[in-house]
Order: sequence, then structure tokens, then C-alpha cells
Amino acid sequence: MDAVSQRSTLVHDTVRLEQLVVAPLSAVWQAYAETAVRSQWSVPAGQSMVFDADDFHAGGRARYRCGTPGSMEFHGVIEYHFIEPEDTIVYTETVRIGEQLLASSLVSWEFIQEVDGICVVVTDQTTSYVGREMIDDSRNGHTIALEQLVSFLE
Repeated sequence: MDAVSQRSTLVHDTVRLEQLVVAPLSAVWQAYAETAVRSQWSVPAGQSMVFDADDFHAGGRARYRCGTPGSMEFHGVIEYHFIEPEDTIVYTETVRIGEQLLASSLVSWEFIQEVDGICVVVTDQTTSYVGREMIDDSRNGHTIALEQLVSFLE
């Protein structure tokens, strides 16, 4: 893709979602912090996700594949920048399909104790290199993940 067509498909957006989870803070945190558990609830039904590595600490990196079972065409790299246990996670994420760069994001997860449970707030600031669809897919993916986190824990 040349510089002109790359520029014409560049899209930026911020997605902010909140979900109340009626469960103890420690359980909500562990559901995220444990990679094998996270991969169960964070992928939409009918899709697959495999973490090839997940060094879950500030300065750590994760590599994953996801998508259609059998092909898992999407490849992601996460760099964890800030982790405060049972409070906040901040990371950058880059997603590709083959050699094609699809999106880069700055993502934060906040776990806020409330009277009725834990309010999980996800803020995803994404730059898509391939148009609006990656922004919409990010919003949809986080929405589904949060809904499935509730089902997983409640």
C-alpha cells in the first residue's frame, strides 16, 4: 500500500465501555491476570484465541493469535506498560493479518470497587490503518468480552 492510500484509510477513535461485574475484586482481577482464564471469556463465541506468550507484568509482552478456528488469521502483540494489581492495566497492542498492519491501540482496564460489585472500565484509543471496520471490531470485541466476563464470573 503506498503512502497516499495508507493515509486515506487511517482512522482514529476512542472507545470507552463500562460493565458492572457482581463478583469479588480478587476474582475479577484473576479472571484477567490468568492468561488461560482470560482466553476463555475474552474471545467471541465461534472464534478462537491462543496466547503464544504472556509475560503479564509492567514491561512484559504478550503474543497471541485469534480469529476463525483452524486459521486464527489475526496476530497481536501486547506491551504492558503499567499494572497495578486489582486496580489498573495499561498496554499497547498491535494487530496484523499476515504482514499487513491493521491497528495500533493504547488500552486501559480499570477495576473500580462499587457497592454492587466491580465496575470494569475499558478505554481503547485505536488507530486503524485499514479504515473504520477495525474501530468497530474493537468496540464489538470489548463489548462481547465484558459481557462474557460477567457470565464467566456470575
